[in-house]
Amino acid sequence: MDQKMEALHQKLQKMRREKEVQEDELYGIRQRQARLESAESELFHMEREKSNLVAQAHEVWQGNHGRSVAHEAEDVAHQNWRQLRRTVEGTREDLQQEQKRLQNNVYQLEEEQKRIHRELLL
Repeated sequence: MDQKMEALHQKLQKMRREKEVQEDELYGIRQRQARLESAESELFHMEREKSNLVAQAHEVWQGNHGRSVAHEAEDVAHQNWRQLRRTVEGTREDLQQEQKRLQNNVYQLEEEQKRIHRELLL
């Protein structure tokens, strides 16, 4: 019986360390999400400035060739913005999935710890 209790205590300690590692990883995910939100905000402001520049370019460029260049620049800008948005959304989804996985792991560890505690008390 003593060996069983010792084994349970060791398992419990190992689980506590593993839980700490998982929680540290969760903290890192949250930090990356905050940085992503900050970067997204900056990108939004940059996109707005770029749109203003393209609008000013429409006013400056004259003639058929000028309009063609302006529309092409605007199309490229929109394509780049869409690609950037897809990248940001993909990164956000990846972070959310990783966060859910880690939260589930932490929850499972907590449940297993509770079970072991109950077993130790019996």
